[in-house]
Amino acid sequence: MPTNLTESAINATYSQLLHIDGGPVATEKTVYSGTGVATVVKLGTVSASVDNIQFAGNTISTLNTNGNLILSPNGSGSVNIAKATITSGTITGITDLAVADGGTGASDPSTARTNLGLGTMATQDSNNVSITGGAISGVTFSGSFTGLALVASDTIIGGNLSLSGNTLSSTNTNGNIILTPNGTGEVYATKPFGYGGTGTGGAVTQATNKSTGVTLNKLCGQITMSNATLNRGTSVSFTLTNSFIDTTDVVVVNIASGATAGAYVVTVEVIASGSCNISLHNNASGVDYSEAVVLNFAVIKAVNA
Repeated sequence: MPTNLTESAINATYSQLLHIDGGPVATEKTVYSGTGVATVVKLGTVSASVDNIQFAGNTISTLNTNGNLILSPNGSGSVNIAKATITSGTITGITDLAVADGGTGASDPSTARTNLGLGTMATQDSNNVSITGGAISGVTFSGSFTGLALVASDTIIGGNLSLSGNTLSSTNTNGNIILTPNGTGEVYATKPFGYGGTGTGGAVTQATNKSTGVTLNKLCGQITMSNATLNRGTSVSFTLTNSFIDTTDVVVVNIASGATAGAYVVTVEVIASGSCNISLHNNASGVDYSEAVVLNFAVIKAVNA
């Protein structure tokens, strides 16, 4: 029996029969019609090709240069791929991929951020971030902050409070700083406590005589008295006008220099709003002194309720 279906013995009878001359082998061979016309199909023992499409093992590929592979189901049919690895290309026109499947469940940025639990911070510039809620921990702050309301757990309340370097100050005009311990707690200073800032204090010199009033609107300072004679066993008073002094305050005065040791006693006699009276007594029993006594003073703010 002939092995070639194109031989005359069977050609006329089996003209519609497709065949491969000599049977399929590993290398794909052309499939012929019964009359010996070559078709677009090639068959091998391990692969098959149709025109520019090749089926080889587990691979479907196109033989056309830069050719596309298009899977087009008919009607309502679909293409189902149980396991897929996609390394490049473009996917369009598909149903939004759920978050559980590695997608965002959305086709627009706003819905995607909502589905992923991202708030407005996700759309802010890195150098212009506004935080309106939540908690911040384990971070280091630098730069400037405005509108700070509360930082827990040790609690810093903002407002007009400024912490800069070693300085605690109020940014509010004429603003007070009040240190208020809780319950029976107290305020302690482990280092020298007082008016140490430049500009807090001042100096003034008394004119004419020891009873001449002086004006110095500072919380602390130094008064150089006139060198007029103060007789033995007598006292002289003068007024210190100072806008920082209130009626409930305490004014502390002591002798700094310019005086014979043990010769004088200085006291504050009257505290008024905006002034106080300072008295200097010559405590010597037999000497009249003409000395420019230098006094240090400090105003301690206090209340009566």
